Amino acid sequence: MPSNQRKPRVPTLKYTKSRNIGWHVSFRDPVTGTPRKHRFGMVSLQEAEKAYHEWVAAHLCGQTPGVKPKRRKKLDLHSITAKPSAEGVTAEILEGSLLHITSGLLRYEESRVRGSGEGRRQGSITRAVYDQRKVYAQEILEFLNIRHGQGAVGRMMLDHLGLDDVEAYNRAIFEAGYSSSQVTKRLQFMKAIIDRAGRPEHGGQVLGWNWSSRDVLHGKPAKKRKLPTLKQLQLVLEECGPRETAMVWTAIGCGFGQRDLAAIRVGQFDKKGYDLRRGKTGVERYGETPPLVWKVMQDYIKQTKRAKGELLFRTVKGMAIVHEHADSVTQWWSKLLKRQGKACKGMGGFYTLRHLGATEFGARPGCSISEVKRWLGHSASSDMADVYMKPISPENREVIEWIGNALRTGNADFPVKGKT
Repeated sequence: MPSNQRKPRVPTLKYTKSRNIGWHVSFRDPVTGTPRKHRFGMVSLQEAEKAYHEWVAAHLCGQTPGVKPKRRKKLDLHSITAKPSAEGVTAEILEGSLLHITSGLLRYEESRVRGSGEGRRQGSITRAVYDQRKVYAQEILEFLNIRHGQGAVGRMMLDHLGLDDVEAYNRAIFEAGYSSSQVTKRLQFMKAIIDRAGRPEHGGQVLGWNWSSRDVLHGKPAKKRKLPTLKQLQLVLEECGPRETAMVWTAIGCGFGQRDLAAIRVGQFDKKGYDLRRGKTGVERYGETPPLVWKVMQDYIKQTKRAKGELLFRTVKGMAIVHEHADSVTQWWSKLLKRQGKACKGMGGFYTLRHLGATEFGARPGCSISEVKRWLGHSASSDMADVYMKPISPENREVIEWIGNALRTGNADFPVKGKT
């Protein structure tokens, strides 16, 4: 039967006790095309059938509310004011023009990208970092084209770039609501383009004004870090199976983020300690294994029967839990918090557990900044380590003391899903 004559599939009414879903239907989102569930809840069959028929009628008429996919925040280039003299130019690209310089810079940045699975080497970057810098380049060039006329960057030399252009770009990204970090990264890339113009092949161009003299607008400050409460943490742990329990306590007890967890292999941990290199920074990562972390790891290994040298944490399909642009830990964590509803509202991402563990580690008697740096896997800078070298605030004392006791004794007194 031709596709345009197919009858729309009618989702069937189903029931499950899993996660207290109850009566529900499974269907594809009309906007994104992704699988979704519409829940009627743990109600009687009569109530579920009534609600189901009403829902099906609306669904077949195209009235199912869709969920728009989240998109990255973009700079509103339509609101940029062009200079009065801005006119369109021919699509000619001159040697030494801003477009020529930026293209060369991107080629250099791409040459630094390390391959998938390749170890970190000095001066290398990940594909994700390169992709982001490419976006910065496209944004800057498009901004200048609007300011000076379509195709202007193909013939603009560095001395055509005015202080007012840089300040206007700074104001545009500031008004777009970017964070302070995102504003800084964009301006740093613009400065990299300016610095590259001084190379011999570009004619040794220099600015006719002082970069440091510009008026600077910073983005939104980082939000104050909020740690989960004891009740929230216990609610999450009650929903975890052996694998998830091991991930949560390794994140708290050893300060491992998602990519750190994805790199652990069986045999790198023993009862006394662990020693492995953190992929993000290349800094040696070692320390004592908290009794509770060792206990939940052993429970998980016994269940999955992992061999020595294998990845400790893998997806159902046998892949690393974090690979390329896929992060199954973040996906699982987001769904878990969503199921908890208001009880875990504002709890933050999985990386919050690393901050939670660092707060507990930094509060231990006799703990030094160098020990916190080693625990975090950071290099020379002590700025981040110093954040955790402070007395515990009253609102966090309960959860921090509970975590410390659980890690030391190896007993958290919570039921583990899937275990008897």
